[in-house]
Amino acid sequence: MRRLIELVTAVSIVVTGAGVASAADMAVKARPMPAAVYSWTGCYIGGNIGGKWARTSGSVDVAAATGPGGAFGAFSTPLNSADASTFIGGGQIGCNWQSGNWVFGIEGDADGQRWSASRTLGPGVPLQFVPGDSFDIRSDWQASVRGRIGYAWDRTLLYVTGGAAFTNVRAGSNFIAIGGFPATVAFDSKNLVGGTVGAGVEYAVSDNWTLGVEGRYTWYGRQTFNAGSLATFGFPPAGPFTFAPATQSIRIETAEVMLKANWKFNSSALVAKY
Repeated sequence: MRRLIELVTAVSIVVTGAGVASAADMAVKARPMPAAVYSWTGCYIGGNIGGKWARTSGSVDVAAATGPGGAFGAFSTPLNSADASTFIGGGQIGCNWQSGNWVFGIEGDADGQRWSASRTLGPGVPLQFVPGDSFDIRSDWQASVRGRIGYAWDRTLLYVTGGAAFTNVRAGSNFIAIGGFPATVAFDSKNLVGGTVGAGVEYAVSDNWTLGVEGRYTWYGRQTFNAGSLATFGFPPAGPFTFAPATQSIRIETAEVMLKANWKFNSSALVAKY
């Protein structure tokens, strides 16, 4: 009986010790290691290059007037749609804030460009115009201030963007001299404000550098530019012609695709995720 008690006690000690050791091993192995996940939170500065396509359409309008050559009513002629394209390049600056997988940000950019379009009237125009009258429009820069909302998968960010767009447009008109009517030339320049929307994808190639592609559509509505004065038919004995004020009424919309590279200022681009 005594030997049986000693044997049971010894077995109990061995089993208890093995269980404690096993539990200790399991506690060490079960502890998870944190995974490093990229954080989009922070501010950045960068550059971009790309292409832009512009479409313009509208009309040339002449107001009713009374002058030495007599009186006449208002009249106009349409300007057909004209497309233009240009290389664009510039820079951007912005800040992001990440909450979970969602990324919220604001960005401003400015780019140089040089798109232009011209039209020359042909046969069939209203009597007061003549074939050969020409009109042109051009722009040399653009800028925007936009909000951004995106969804991130670690180092990949898909986003949409929208906000206000700014540009300068210069319009010119040339009413040619013909049949005793004098030539008149005029130019008008305006800074325009419009809207812009788009979408893009961005990838963090390192903790500080990101590369991306963005496409945007921008519209400035219908804008009116001074086109000078048009010499029109008059009635004797007042004189052979009279002058009437003219305007170009132009609708402007553009589309662009840009490659973008950004330097993110903060170096703590990784966060722990269990």
